[in-house]
Amino acid sequence: MAGNNIDQLLAEGNLAEAFNQYADFLQKCEQERQALAQNQGRYAFVENQVNAALIGNEANIERNRIRLSFQNQLDIFRQNVLAAYFDIANKKAIFEGFDNRDKIIHEILDLRLRPKRYLRQDQLVEGGSSIVYRIQNVDTQRHAVAMVLKTPELSDEAKQEIKQLTDLRHRNVIKLLDHELNSYPYFIITEYVHGPTLPQAIEKTGPRPVAQAVDWLYQLAEALDYLRHKRILHTNMRPSKVFIDDEWQIMISPFDLHRVTTGEQSFNRYMDLCRYGSPELLRNDGKSLSLDEMCASDQYSLGLLAFKIMTSEDLYQGSTVYEILESRKKFNKPDYRRAQFKRLPKDSFDLKINASKSLVGIIQQLLQEDPKDRFQDLHQLLRALHPFTRADLPKTSLARQSYRRCLAVNKNLIHDFYAKFRQQLPHVATHFTLLGQQRQSAMLQMAVDVLLDLDTKSAFLFELASNRAHEGYTESDFALFLDVLIETLANNDRFWSEEIAAEWQIIRENALNILKTRIPPL
Repeated sequence: MAGNNIDQLLAEGNLAEAFNQYADFLQKCEQERQALAQNQGRYAFVENQVNAALIGNEANIERNRIRLSFQNQLDIFRQNVLAAYFDIANKKAIFEGFDNRDKIIHEILDLRLRPKRYLRQDQLVEGGSSIVYRIQNVDTQRHAVAMVLKTPELSDEAKQEIKQLTDLRHRNVIKLLDHELNSYPYFIITEYVHGPTLPQAIEKTGPRPVAQAVDWLYQLAEALDYLRHKRILHTNMRPSKVFIDDEWQIMISPFDLHRVTTGEQSFNRYMDLCRYGSPELLRNDGKSLSLDEMCASDQYSLGLLAFKIMTSEDLYQGSTVYEILESRKKFNKPDYRRAQFKRLPKDSFDLKINASKSLVGIIQQLLQEDPKDRFQDLHQLLRALHPFTRADLPKTSLARQSYRRCLAVNKNLIHDFYAKFRQQLPHVATHFTLLGQQRQSAMLQMAVDVLLDLDTKSAFLFELASNRAHEGYTESDFALFLDVLIETLANNDRFWSEEIAAEWQIIRENALNILKTRIPPL
């Protein structure tokens, strides 16, 4: 709109065009009157209702809605009209008006959360479709998430789709706890996952052991199968949307807010689609396919996630869309394809029941270009994975086998460990807020995973110990940490033996030797 600048036209002597642009500007000002009259009418109605004692506390909520609407009108007028027609010396100040949006949203959100017994704590992230806040229930002290939708309008169809999610009940699907869909700003409340995203977990611990990769792949497939049977369609199967909770279980969100709100695709989302979408989903530009088509598409994404979990790397690599798409083309070449599958670790499973395919064979089938060459459906995939979830891994270390047995028999294993650790080292407890204590379980799982693969993951241990949360911990603090961990495992493993104890002692000594380069002595 540079050509609309009236000051510039006058300076150039183009008087006729300056007149035209000014007339244009005044016409746009007249158009603003209608929006202003609507807000004035809404405000007058609220005040009349208050004076007549027909409404009470709701008046504050409605005033804030009107205030937000008027603030948006002013911001848009400043940016799209005023700044287009006139030379504004301090344009930065004009655009800073958008900061008021957050302030107003916070005020409205706080008012509407109060009757639900929640308090807003802090903003976690802002995406293309929503602004995400951590909130806390004042009675139970449990944390939750409030996702404020960034769309000014929500269709009845979208509202019904969101309400449908309140009935979902699956261990690996994030639950919708409440929602406000009657007026802007719309928001939904979900459970809070006390743990990292899948990329964060892999970044801190490296590729996952095959047994855990199988468990996570099975949990992902089962959660997706459940959603599809509930007729839930979404296209969010990418690492950043997969969470690991405090019991080291996979959690996925059933919400595809991009689809039910703006429908507009951000560049980062498109990059994820190129890296983790199926060929057919990519051809459809990320838009939802039919239910049967999405079930087949999910399988391809699961295969890509499995590769990421087991190798810690993306199968389709590149820092640009072009490079990622070129990588996808290379994967269709037989020699390159075989070389990539050889990168997957091979463990010999002691299967209790016969398996139709090897684990690598399952991943190969998931990553077939033609959907017809994949599994018939997600349920058939689950049947193929099931033998591996029940298998023994005789070649894994005694320490790892012991740890897996302990997790299986005691779901409070991590809680028991930390209760004893804090009891023996009271000053540690002061380092953790209530939220920090709830996150400890996921942190311990990551630490133990690194300890069990210390030969190849010493750098990961050093990084975990160097975390700011562990500043000030001494060598004796870490030694006690390891001693309490070994004692907790010994108390929970009915097959505990001298051989297992000896293996854990070797891990303990090796870990402390690595940590001596980071931590101060006693």
